[in-house]
Amino acid sequence: MTRFLLLLLLCGCHHDEKPAAPDQGGPRQVRFDPAALARLGVVVARAGDASARARIVVPGTLEYDLERYAEVGTPQEGRIVSVDVRVGDKVRRGQSLGSVLVPGVAGAQAHYLQARAALRADNDKQAREHGLLAKALTTASEAEAATAEAARSEASVQAARAQLEVLGAQIPKGSESIEAGRLVLRAPLAGEVVRRDAVLGRYVQPDQIAFAVADASVLWATIEVFENDLPYFAVGTKVEITVDVMPGRKIDGTVSLMEPQIGASSRALRARIAVSNADRSLRPGLFVRASTAIPDGGGGGLLLPAAAVQPIGDDDVVFVAREPGTFEVRPVRVGQRDSQVVHVLDGLQRGEPVAVAGTFLLRSEVTKQ
Repeated sequence: MTRFLLLLLLCGCHHDEKPAAPDQGGPRQVRFDPAALARLGVVVARAGDASARARIVVPGTLEYDLERYAEVGTPQEGRIVSVDVRVGDKVRRGQSLGSVLVPGVAGAQAHYLQARAALRADNDKQAREHGLLAKALTTASEAEAATAEAARSEASVQAARAQLEVLGAQIPKGSESIEAGRLVLRAPLAGEVVRRDAVLGRYVQPDQIAFAVADASVLWATIEVFENDLPYFAVGTKVEITVDVMPGRKIDGTVSLMEPQIGASSRALRARIAVSNADRSLRPGLFVRASTAIPDGGGGGLLLPAAAVQPIGDDDVVFVAREPGTFEVRPVRVGQRDSQVVHVLDGLQRGEPVAVAGTFLLRSEVTKQ
């Protein structure tokens, strides 16, 4: 008998630790220790307030800003004869990254030198013919022919020079000595060397990248906006960006560009947000999430995060906080809904405190009753 009474007492003590059953005759309720709510992830906010407003969250990736990124290669096939930088080196605009020996450049330089030599000879002939014409020792037609020939030679020099400029090759001046065919690869902008495929002695093709330079002080957050979320994003939309590997870090930004076409397989449209990276702590390739608050009243009713509305039986319910740790289970009528947002049309008043996170736990306790 004594052992039976002891067992009853132990069972009674264990029962007192569970959430209390709902009050008979009143609204259905669920109770928890108020001190445990935060630990259990239950968050309460007032319906209609900014803190309770539904937010659309979309995934994305950090990338280089293409306005601050450059790839450097050779316009013609050549062999790498020097490499002046390594990945991670800081470079100035115009600084040498390396050089390539290009046979086509050597030919273009030789053609330029030949054109210049021909121009000097034709200029001398023109001067001589005009001198003779002044002394009536030649005809006007001979002098005019010499002038025309000098003009053609000048045009040839300019064309040869333009070809060297297109190739990015050194233009011989005067009697200076140059290494024929050597093409110096220079940084098009100031920044950091982020890629180096150039290897001493290796041949490179015009479609290959030898070096890449980037200014990473500003990056792009490229996000994927799915079809259902398009009404909430546009150029100028304010967003909050979080980085998966940096918990607690939040970055404010603005959508600056939305691509015109939805991806055929992803069914998402890419959008861009400029992200300041002055301390260089962010890296291209990091996964991010961008969120924006849905304007209150969009689509009718009160907008709540999808987690705030839970199914119980045939009803959609919300959990209205009545006192610390006590929640009323309130049936509501909902309108449009998706994976992130629910429009509550009836059953909940603006300003009422409602659980917007941790509601699955509350629902589990109700279903146990």
